[in-house]
Amino acid sequence: MFDLKYERRRRKKHIPEEIWFEILARLPVKSLLRFRCVCKSWNTLISSPGFKTAHLGKNIMRDSYDYLLIRTANYRFSLYCRDTVAKCLDLELPEQENISLRINGSCNGLLCLSNHLGRCLRNPLYLWNPSIRKFKRLPKGLIHNPQHFKHTIRFDATGFGFHSGENDYKVVRIVRFLGKKCIFEVEVYSVRLDAWKRISAVPPLSPNVSSFNTNAFAYIDGVVYWIVFDHSQQRSSILSFDFVGEVFQKIVLPDKMGKGIEFFHTSIGVFERLVSMLHYRQDGKDYYCDIWVLEMETWKMIRTIIFPERGWITWPLGFRATGGVHMVMLGGDFILYGAEPRQLNPLGIKLHDGYVSAYSESLILLD
Repeated sequence: MFDLKYERRRRKKHIPEEIWFEILARLPVKSLLRFRCVCKSWNTLISSPGFKTAHLGKNIMRDSYDYLLIRTANYRFSLYCRDTVAKCLDLELPEQENISLRINGSCNGLLCLSNHLGRCLRNPLYLWNPSIRKFKRLPKGLIHNPQHFKHTIRFDATGFGFHSGENDYKVVRIVRFLGKKCIFEVEVYSVRLDAWKRISAVPPLSPNVSSFNTNAFAYIDGVVYWIVFDHSQQRSSILSFDFVGEVFQKIVLPDKMGKGIEFFHTSIGVFERLVSMLHYRQDGKDYYCDIWVLEMETWKMIRTIIFPERGWITWPLGFRATGGVHMVMLGGDFILYGAEPRQLNPLGIKLHDGYVSAYSESLILLD
């Protein structure tokens, strides 16, 4: 008599490990965390660096994202469904200082956070993976020379990214001291080594660059970008840092943007795998947004959107298949705006600081 249950058990025992690997690598993180308890071999497999890399690769190949990560008006970070914008989960941070944390970068499901209150060099930095509830406080940096504290700290900028050649996540911190002369200090943290190192690279910025928009940044392919403003020239530009070569580069904005472009007139992001700038301007009662992309070291304006009210497009969501865009209005309301015809569709979400990001799950930092 044929025993179906026995036959299933017999076949299961003979499924090659590489097949299980491929099956598990396609599952969501929530399921994988449960499956670690099935047996020792699955726990070892799911916790291995090779599996985490493969699982991440499957998500990258989808060229999509799972959730919207939003900082709401009650200082909570929450995950919302990508399509319906319905809340899925409120994320709890273990630190009591949640109210003062800001995001300095996002890469492969990891977020880099810092406390923006108090003196910058004494503020701790964190790495956080919301999908597996892992929260890591980074060790103190190396830029603690007492003689520097005789100077004024003009700005402290942080970037986060991935070095594919070393399979390592890294944090770069730039500090500018302002005394009798302009002093830049740069240090890089390695997750793999759990250590900081100082580097000799100096940002190609003039002493007149006294504004550094730490809330306007973008990351793509191992390079992080910030917007900086030169008060002497009354002009913004982009500063980039390549985690592979550990070098800086200054990128000039399009001449058509004109001078006097302050931070609230621009935002930076990634659109269709290209570094992009949004330039906001007003003409009469209408508000305009010009979308520029940097392709082959040349800026090209690809579209202009007319807004009925003052607001800004959220990065990196940009345009939706329906032709609408996710936007944040001046009062902090998160909306879906249809440009043709002009229609505001409130989503019932009040934002704290306008932060909205695409987020995909990963197993990175899983011990």
